[in-house]
Amino acid sequence: MLFTRSAGEEGARKRFLSHGSRADNAAVAARLIAHATATARQAGVDFVCVDSARQQGATFGERLAGAVRATFARGYEHLLIIGNDCPQLTAATLRRAVAAVQATGAVLGPATDGGVYLLGLSRPLFESTPWLTLPWQTRHLGAALHRQLRRLGAAVQQLPTLADIDDEAGLARALRQPLARPLRRGLHRLRTAGRRGARRGLQPARCLRGRVAARPHRGPPAC
Repeated sequence: MLFTRSAGEEGARKRFLSHGSRADNAAVAARLIAHATATARQAGVDFVCVDSARQQGATFGERLAGAVRATFARGYEHLLIIGNDCPQLTAATLRRAVAAVQATGAVLGPATDGGVYLLGLSRPLFESTPWLTLPWQTRHLGAALHRQLRRLGAAVQQLPTLADIDDEAGLARALRQPLARPLRRGLHRLRTAGRRGARRGLQPARCLRGRVAARPHRGPPAC
């Protein structure tokens, strides 16, 4: 299950390109969502995408719990949950996670920021987990999930630690890591276009300073 906001909402909430427009940031989000979707489909198992339009709840935990509950209600016994922000996730890693969750009932993909890029669990473990009390969207989530699943008796398997992308620094780090060639090319093109747009946006401010050189220097107007 891919649990994601729409590209437009991601572009409004995350600054992948600090000088880019909301549309520029949404374009990066759309590229990441497309990659996550393609990767999940390549794993060879059933795939469900739950985007903003299909989520219900006031908090992240409520929305995710509702999505997981609805997916299990379709008759599945095991579920892998991923987001859109881990470009290093591969179909091979997903297939490894499928085998792990079927064997032990729980698997985690730890992220470098303390969260997780993948959570896999069986239906009984989901029904026994106090989802709403977990520290979602914090650096404590990975450890909290691991403790909770172990407390329920699960032999938690862990995948390799990978980095996710939440901001411009994360995007820059990701582009220095091994990535699928089409994804790297697409993200690099969007990042470069965002920089060019930012430079063009500063031109009027430089011209203005040239015309009023006798006045005290001021920074360019904020956009």
